Amino acid sequence: MKKSIVLVLAIFISTVLFSQKLYKCINEQGDVLFEFETHYVWPFSDGMAKFKTTVVENGKAYWRIGFINDKGEVVIEPKYDSQKSINYNFRDGVSWVKLPDSEGFFLIDKTGKRIGDQTYEKVGSFHEGMCAVYKDLNMGFVNTNGELVIPIEYAGDPWFYEGLVCLCPAEGETENYGFLNKKGEVVIPFQFNQAGFSGFKNGECRVQINGKTNLIDKSGKVVFTPTLTNNMDEFSCGLAKAYTKPDRTGFGFFNRDNQWVIKPIYDRASVFENGRAIVSINDKYGVIDTLGNFIIPLKFDKIYGDCDDSGYFACELDLIKYYYNCDGVFFSQYDVVQIMPREESKYYPYKDSNDKWGYLNADGSYHIEAIYEKNDSFEEGKAWVY
Repeated sequence: MKKSIVLVLAIFISTVLFSQKLYKCINEQGDVLFEFETHYVWPFSDGMAKFKTTVVENGKAYWRIGFINDKGEVVIEPKYDSQKSINYNFRDGVSWVKLPDSEGFFLIDKTGKRIGDQTYEKVGSFHEGMCAVYKDLNMGFVNTNGELVIPIEYAGDPWFYEGLVCLCPAEGETENYGFLNKKGEVVIPFQFNQAGFSGFKNGECRVQINGKTNLIDKSGKVVFTPTLTNNMDEFSCGLAKAYTKPDRTGFGFFNRDNQWVIKPIYDRASVFENGRAIVSINDKYGVIDTLGNFIIPLKFDKIYGDCDDSGYFACELDLIKYYYNCDGVFFSQYDVVQIMPREESKYYPYKDSNDKWGYLNADGSYHIEAIYEKNDSFEEGKAWVY
Protein backbone atom coordinates (compact mmCIF):
# COMPACT_ATOMS: atom_id res chain seq x y z
CA MET A 1 0.00 0.00 0.00
CA LYS A 2 2.80 2.39 0.94
CA LYS A 3 4.59 1.65 -2.33
CA SER A 4 1.41 2.45 -4.27
CA ILE A 5 1.04 5.79 -2.46
CA VAL A 6 4.67 6.64 -3.09
CA LEU A 7 4.30 5.73 -6.78
CA VAL A 8 1.15 7.84 -7.18
CA LEU A 9 2.83 10.75 -5.39
CA ALA A 10 5.89 10.47 -7.61
CA ILE A 11 3.74 10.47 -10.74
CA PHE A 12 1.81 13.50 -9.46
CA ILE A 13 4.99 15.45 -8.65
CA SER A 14 6.52 14.55 -12.02
CA THR A 15 3.35 15.67 -13.83
CA VAL A 16 3.35 19.02 -12.02
CA LEU A 17 7.07 19.63 -12.45
CA PHE A 18 7.16 18.77 -16.15
CA SER A 19 3.77 20.24 -17.09
CA GLN A 20 3.34 22.09 -20.39
CA LYS A 21 1.22 25.15 -21.23
CA LEU A 22 -0.31 26.34 -24.46
CA TYR A 23 1.11 29.82 -24.97
CA LYS A 24 -0.34 32.32 -27.42
CA CYS A 25 1.86 34.87 -29.15
CA ILE A 26 -0.12 38.09 -29.68
CA ASN A 27 0.63 41.39 -31.38
CA GLU A 28 0.03 44.79 -29.76
CA GLN A 29 -3.59 44.77 -30.95
CA GLY A 30 -4.24 41.50 -29.15
CA ASP A 31 -4.43 39.36 -32.31
CA VAL A 32 -3.13 35.80 -31.90
CA LEU A 33 -0.23 35.24 -34.30
CA PHE A 34 0.39 31.60 -33.38
CA GLU A 35 0.31 29.15 -30.46
CA PHE A 36 3.17 27.18 -28.94
CA GLU A 37 3.04 24.43 -26.31
CA THR A 38 5.95 24.24 -23.89
CA HIS A 39 6.73 24.54 -20.18
CA TYR A 40 7.96 28.13 -20.39
CA VAL A 41 8.91 30.58 -23.14
CA TRP A 42 10.81 33.86 -22.83
CA PRO A 43 10.15 37.15 -24.69
CA PHE A 44 11.52 37.60 -28.20
CA SER A 45 14.99 39.04 -28.67
CA ASP A 46 16.54 39.56 -32.08
CA GLY A 47 13.65 37.65 -33.65
CA MET A 48 14.20 34.55 -31.50
CA ALA A 49 12.60 33.25 -28.29
CA LYS A 50 14.11 30.58 -26.05
CA PHE A 51 11.82 27.98 -24.57
CA LYS A 52 12.07 25.34 -21.85
CA THR A 53 10.64 21.87 -22.31
CA THR A 54 11.25 18.25 -21.35
CA VAL A 55 13.39 15.88 -23.35
CA VAL A 56 13.61 12.15 -22.62
CA GLU A 57 17.16 10.76 -22.73
CA ASN A 58 17.89 7.13 -21.87
CA GLY A 59 14.49 6.76 -20.26
CA LYS A 60 14.84 9.86 -18.06
CA ALA A 61 13.19 13.27 -18.49
CA TYR A 62 15.33 16.41 -18.41
CA TRP A 63 14.72 20.10 -18.83
CA ARG A 64 16.28 21.44 -22.02
CA ILE A 65 16.37 24.81 -23.80
CA GLY A 66 15.67 25.43 -27.48
CA PHE A 67 14.73 28.41 -29.69
CA ILE A 68 11.81 29.33 -31.95
CA ASN A 69 11.61 32.11 -34.54
CA ASP A 70 8.96 34.82 -34.79
CA LYS A 71 6.76 32.51 -36.89
CA GLY A 72 6.55 29.96 -34.10
CA GLU A 73 8.88 27.47 -35.81
CA VAL A 74 11.38 25.48 -33.75
CA VAL A 75 14.64 26.37 -35.48
CA ILE A 76 17.05 25.18 -32.75
CA GLU A 77 16.07 21.94 -31.04
CA PRO A 78 15.88 21.82 -27.22
CA LYS A 79 19.21 20.31 -26.21
CA TYR A 80 20.95 22.94 -24.10
CA ASP A 81 21.48 22.95 -20.34
CA SER A 82 18.50 24.63 -18.63
CA GLN A 83 20.41 25.54 -15.47
CA LYS A 84 22.47 28.14 -17.36
CA SER A 85 19.67 29.54 -19.50
CA ILE A 86 20.00 33.06 -18.08
CA ASN A 87 23.00 33.46 -20.41
CA TYR A 88 21.09 32.35 -23.50
CA ASN A 89 19.64 35.24 -25.49
CA PHE A 90 20.05 36.20 -29.12
CA ARG A 91 21.56 39.60 -29.77
CA ASP A 92 23.34 40.76 -32.89
CA GLY A 93 22.55 37.38 -34.47
CA VAL A 94 24.30 35.19 -31.88
CA SER A 95 23.64 33.57 -28.49
CA TRP A 96 25.66 31.80 -25.84
CA VAL A 97 24.64 28.22 -25.04
CA LYS A 98 25.97 25.33 -22.99
CA LEU A 99 25.52 21.60 -23.46
CA PRO A 100 24.63 19.43 -20.45
CA ASP A 101 27.69 18.19 -18.54
CA SER A 102 30.01 20.35 -20.64
CA GLU A 103 32.58 22.71 -19.16
CA GLY A 104 31.78 26.02 -20.82
CA PHE A 105 29.71 28.31 -23.00
CA PHE A 106 30.06 28.70 -26.76
CA LEU A 107 28.40 30.84 -29.43
CA ILE A 108 25.79 29.76 -32.00
CA ASP A 109 24.06 31.58 -34.84
CA LYS A 110 20.32 31.60 -35.59
CA THR A 111 20.52 28.25 -37.36
CA GLY A 112 22.15 26.63 -34.33
CA LYS A 113 25.56 26.44 -36.01
CA ARG A 114 28.48 26.79 -33.62
CA ILE A 115 30.69 29.87 -34.03
CA GLY A 116 34.36 29.29 -33.26
CA ASP A 117 35.98 26.62 -31.14
CA GLN A 118 36.43 28.47 -27.86
CA THR A 119 34.44 27.86 -24.68
CA TYR A 120 34.36 30.10 -21.60
CA GLU A 121 33.58 29.31 -17.97
CA LYS A 122 31.63 32.55 -17.54
CA VAL A 123 30.15 34.99 -20.05
CA GLY A 124 28.23 38.24 -20.04
CA SER A 125 25.74 39.59 -22.57
CA PHE A 126 26.33 41.26 -25.91
CA HIS A 127 26.18 45.03 -26.02
CA GLU A 128 27.22 47.01 -29.09
CA GLY A 129 28.39 43.76 -30.69
CA MET A 130 30.86 42.90 -27.92
CA CYS A 131 30.59 40.57 -24.92
CA ALA A 132 32.66 40.10 -21.76
CA VAL A 133 34.14 36.64 -21.14
CA TYR A 134 35.89 35.53 -17.97
CA LYS A 135 38.55 33.25 -16.59
CA ASP A 136 38.88 33.26 -12.81
CA LEU A 137 38.51 36.96 -11.90
CA ASN A 138 39.87 38.36 -15.16
CA MET A 139 37.83 39.65 -18.07
CA GLY A 140 38.25 40.00 -21.84
CA PHE A 141 35.91 40.61 -24.80
CA VAL A 142 34.79 38.69 -27.87
CA ASN A 143 32.94 39.96 -30.94
CA THR A 144 30.00 38.32 -32.72
CA ASN A 145 32.42 36.25 -34.82
CA GLY A 146 33.64 34.63 -31.62
CA GLU A 147 37.03 36.32 -31.90
CA LEU A 148 38.78 37.22 -28.64
CA VAL A 149 39.51 40.85 -29.45
CA ILE A 150 40.54 41.92 -25.95
CA PRO A 151 42.55 39.28 -24.01
CA ILE A 152 41.31 38.01 -20.65
CA GLU A 153 43.59 40.13 -18.50
CA TYR A 154 41.48 43.08 -17.35
CA ALA A 155 38.98 44.24 -14.72
CA GLY A 156 36.38 46.96 -15.12
CA ASP A 157 33.11 47.58 -16.93
CA PRO A 158 31.49 44.54 -18.64
CA TRP A 159 29.82 46.64 -21.37
CA PHE A 160 30.91 48.86 -24.22
CA TYR A 161 29.32 52.30 -24.46
CA GLU A 162 29.55 54.37 -27.64
CA GLY A 163 32.34 52.12 -28.94
CA LEU A 164 34.59 52.23 -25.86
CA VAL A 165 34.97 50.18 -22.67
CA CYS A 166 36.51 51.24 -19.35
CA LEU A 167 39.15 48.75 -18.14
CA CYS A 168 42.09 48.34 -15.81
CA PRO A 169 44.93 45.79 -16.29
CA ALA A 170 44.25 43.03 -13.75
CA GLU A 171 47.93 42.43 -13.05
CA GLY A 172 49.02 46.07 -13.24
CA GLU A 173 51.15 47.75 -10.57
CA THR A 174 48.50 50.46 -10.16
CA GLU A 175 44.73 50.35 -10.41
CA ASN A 176 44.46 53.03 -13.06
CA TYR A 177 41.67 52.87 -15.63
CA GLY A 178 41.67 53.68 -19.33
CA PHE A 179 39.50 53.00 -22.38
CA LEU A 180 39.82 50.46 -25.20
CA ASN A 181 38.01 50.33 -28.55
CA LYS A 182 36.46 47.33 -30.32
CA LYS A 183 39.79 46.49 -31.93
CA GLY A 184 41.39 46.09 -28.52
CA GLU A 185 43.41 49.30 -28.90
CA VAL A 186 44.02 51.58 -25.92
CA VAL A 187 42.59 54.93 -27.04
CA ILE A 188 42.62 56.66 -23.64
CA PRO A 189 45.64 55.65 -21.50
CA PHE A 190 45.39 53.98 -18.10
CA GLN A 191 45.61 57.15 -16.05
CA PHE A 192 42.46 57.57 -14.00
CA ASN A 193 42.37 56.63 -10.32
CA GLN A 194 38.81 55.36 -10.53
CA ALA A 195 36.30 54.90 -13.30
CA GLY A 196 35.08 51.34 -12.82
CA PHE A 197 31.59 50.96 -14.25
CA SER A 198 31.63 54.30 -16.03
CA GLY A 199 30.56 54.39 -19.65
CA PHE A 200 30.31 57.06 -22.31
CA LYS A 201 26.95 58.75 -22.76
CA ASN A 202 26.42 61.53 -25.27
CA GLY A 203 30.19 61.64 -25.82
CA GLU A 204 31.10 62.09 -22.14
CA CYS A 205 32.20 59.80 -19.33
CA ARG A 206 32.83 60.16 -15.58
CA VAL A 207 36.36 59.62 -14.26
CA GLN A 208 38.10 60.48 -11.00
CA ILE A 209 41.09 62.80 -11.02
CA ASN A 210 42.81 63.73 -7.74
CA GLY A 211 39.78 62.66 -5.73
CA LYS A 212 37.26 64.64 -7.78
CA THR A 213 34.83 63.37 -10.40
CA ASN A 214 35.28 64.96 -13.83
CA LEU A 215 33.77 64.41 -17.26
CA ILE A 216 36.04 63.58 -20.21
CA ASP A 217 35.42 63.32 -23.94
CA LYS A 218 36.52 60.44 -26.18
CA SER A 219 40.00 61.89 -26.56
CA GLY A 220 40.47 61.82 -22.79
CA LYS A 221 40.22 65.61 -22.49
CA VAL A 222 38.47 66.97 -19.38
CA VAL A 223 35.35 68.82 -20.54
CA PHE A 224 33.64 69.46 -17.20
CA THR A 225 34.79 69.87 -13.59
CA PRO A 226 32.24 70.44 -10.80
CA THR A 227 32.90 73.34 -8.41
CA LEU A 228 30.00 72.79 -6.02
CA THR A 229 31.06 69.32 -4.89
CA ASN A 230 33.74 66.68 -5.48
CA ASN A 231 31.35 64.11 -6.88
CA MET A 232 28.72 63.94 -9.62
CA ASP A 233 26.79 61.60 -11.86
CA GLU A 234 26.65 62.15 -15.59
CA PHE A 235 24.36 64.83 -16.97
CA SER A 236 20.84 63.63 -17.71
CA CYS A 237 18.09 65.97 -18.89
CA GLY A 238 20.64 68.78 -18.53
CA LEU A 239 21.23 68.14 -14.82
CA ALA A 240 23.83 66.23 -12.82
CA LYS A 241 23.13 64.63 -9.43
CA ALA A 242 25.57 65.09 -6.56
CA TYR A 243 25.68 64.73 -2.78
CA THR A 244 27.14 67.40 -0.48
CA LYS A 245 27.48 65.76 2.96
CA PRO A 246 30.13 63.30 4.24
CA ASP A 247 27.45 60.67 4.93
CA ARG A 248 26.45 60.82 1.24
CA THR A 249 23.23 62.71 1.78
CA GLY A 250 22.30 66.25 0.83
CA PHE A 251 21.51 65.44 -2.80
CA GLY A 252 20.75 68.09 -5.36
CA PHE A 253 21.06 68.74 -9.09
CA PHE A 254 23.23 71.32 -10.85
CA ASN A 255 23.59 72.47 -14.48
CA ARG A 256 26.61 72.93 -16.73
CA ASP A 257 27.12 76.42 -15.38
CA ASN A 258 27.82 74.84 -11.97
CA GLN A 259 24.64 76.30 -10.52
CA TRP A 260 22.21 74.43 -8.28
CA VAL A 261 18.92 74.11 -10.15
CA ILE A 262 17.48 71.85 -7.45
CA LYS A 263 18.97 72.60 -4.05
CA PRO A 264 20.87 69.81 -2.21
CA ILE A 265 18.20 69.11 0.39
CA TYR A 266 17.38 65.46 -0.28
CA ASP A 267 18.57 62.44 1.66
CA ARG A 268 18.40 60.27 -1.46
CA ALA A 269 17.80 60.85 -5.15
CA SER A 270 17.82 58.94 -8.42
CA VAL A 271 19.14 60.36 -11.68
CA PHE A 272 16.64 61.98 -14.04
CA GLU A 273 15.09 59.68 -16.63
CA ASN A 274 12.82 61.33 -19.16
CA GLY A 275 12.48 64.33 -16.87
CA ARG A 276 11.58 62.50 -13.65
CA ALA A 277 13.61 61.60 -10.53
CA ILE A 278 12.75 59.92 -7.21
CA VAL A 279 13.78 61.90 -4.11
CA SER A 280 13.37 61.44 -0.36
CA ILE A 281 13.53 63.38 2.92
CA ASN A 282 13.24 61.70 6.31
CA ASP A 283 12.31 58.38 4.68
CA LYS A 284 9.41 59.86 2.74
CA TYR A 285 9.57 59.60 -1.04
CA GLY A 286 8.20 61.55 -3.99
CA VAL A 287 8.94 62.26 -7.67
CA ILE A 288 10.09 65.60 -9.07
CA ASP A 289 10.53 67.15 -12.52
CA THR A 290 13.64 69.03 -13.73
CA LEU A 291 12.44 72.25 -12.11
CA GLY A 292 12.07 70.58 -8.73
CA ASN A 293 8.28 70.51 -8.84
CA PHE A 294 6.62 67.45 -7.35
CA ILE A 295 4.85 65.20 -9.86
CA ILE A 296 4.12 62.67 -7.10
CA PRO A 297 3.93 64.08 -3.55
CA LEU A 298 6.63 63.47 -0.93
CA LYS A 299 4.57 61.19 1.31
CA PHE A 300 5.27 57.56 0.40
CA ASP A 301 7.25 54.99 2.38
CA LYS A 302 8.88 53.60 -0.77
CA ILE A 303 8.79 54.28 -4.50
CA TYR A 304 9.92 51.82 -7.16
CA GLY A 305 10.15 52.26 -10.92
CA ASP A 306 11.33 54.93 -13.35
CA CYS A 307 10.37 56.77 -16.52
CA ASP A 308 12.56 54.59 -18.72
CA ASP A 309 11.99 50.83 -19.05
CA SER A 310 9.42 50.62 -16.26
CA GLY A 311 7.46 53.65 -17.38
CA TYR A 312 5.60 53.93 -14.07
CA PHE A 313 6.09 54.43 -10.34
CA ALA A 314 4.87 51.98 -7.69
CA CYS A 315 4.36 54.05 -4.55
CA GLU A 316 3.95 52.23 -1.24
CA LEU A 317 2.18 53.77 1.76
CA ASP A 318 1.27 51.70 4.83
CA LEU A 319 1.97 48.51 2.82
CA ILE A 320 -0.55 49.53 0.11
CA LYS A 321 0.75 50.19 -3.41
CA TYR A 322 -0.47 53.06 -5.58
CA TYR A 323 0.54 53.20 -9.23
CA TYR A 324 1.29 56.41 -11.14
CA ASN A 325 2.48 56.98 -14.69
CA CYS A 326 5.24 59.45 -15.55
CA ASP A 327 2.77 62.33 -15.77
CA GLY A 328 1.54 61.66 -12.25
CA VAL A 329 -1.70 60.06 -13.46
CA PHE A 330 -3.11 57.76 -10.80
CA PHE A 331 -3.50 54.28 -12.34
CA SER A 332 -5.26 52.92 -9.29
CA GLN A 333 -8.52 54.69 -10.13
CA TYR A 334 -9.07 51.57 -12.25
CA ASP A 335 -9.25 47.96 -11.11
CA VAL A 336 -5.48 47.60 -10.89
CA VAL A 337 -3.74 45.36 -8.36
CA GLN A 338 -0.32 45.08 -9.97
CA ILE A 339 1.55 46.64 -12.91
CA MET A 340 4.66 45.28 -14.60
CA PRO A 341 7.34 47.20 -16.57
CA ARG A 342 6.44 48.11 -20.13
CA GLU A 343 10.04 47.48 -21.35
CA GLU A 344 10.27 48.72 -24.96
CA SER A 345 6.52 48.96 -25.47
CA LYS A 346 4.05 51.71 -24.58
CA TYR A 347 1.64 49.21 -23.00
CA TYR A 348 1.81 48.12 -19.36
CA PRO A 349 0.91 44.55 -18.31
CA TYR A 350 -1.46 44.75 -15.35
CA LYS A 351 -3.40 42.45 -13.03
CA ASP A 352 -6.92 43.17 -11.79
CA SER A 353 -8.69 42.06 -8.61
CA ASN A 354 -9.82 38.83 -10.32
CA ASP A 355 -6.18 37.79 -10.84
CA LYS A 356 -6.54 38.27 -14.59
CA TRP A 357 -3.98 40.09 -16.71
CA GLY A 358 -4.29 42.65 -19.50
CA TYR A 359 -2.60 45.82 -20.80
CA LEU A 360 -2.95 49.51 -19.94
CA ASN A 361 -2.27 52.60 -22.03
CA ALA A 362 0.09 55.26 -20.66
CA ASP A 363 -2.89 57.33 -19.43
CA GLY A 364 -4.18 54.39 -17.41
CA SER A 365 -7.02 53.49 -19.75
CA TYR A 366 -7.52 49.89 -20.80
CA HIS A 367 -5.71 48.84 -23.98
CA ILE A 368 -6.56 45.13 -23.65
CA GLU A 369 -8.83 44.27 -20.73
CA ALA A 370 -7.74 41.65 -18.21
CA ILE A 371 -8.64 38.33 -19.85
CA TYR A 372 -5.41 36.32 -19.53
CA GLU A 373 -4.16 34.00 -16.81
CA LYS A 374 -0.71 35.58 -17.28
CA ASN A 375 1.05 37.81 -19.79
CA ASP A 376 4.45 39.34 -20.54
CA SER A 377 5.57 42.77 -21.65
CA PHE A 378 5.62 43.35 -25.38
CA GLU A 379 9.05 42.84 -26.94
CA GLU A 380 9.62 43.47 -30.64
CA GLY A 381 5.87 44.02 -30.98
CA LYS A 382 4.90 40.61 -29.57
CA ALA A 383 3.99 39.17 -26.18
CA TRP A 384 3.29 35.72 -24.74
CA VAL A 385 -0.03 35.12 -22.97
CA TYR A 386 -1.97 32.12 -21.71
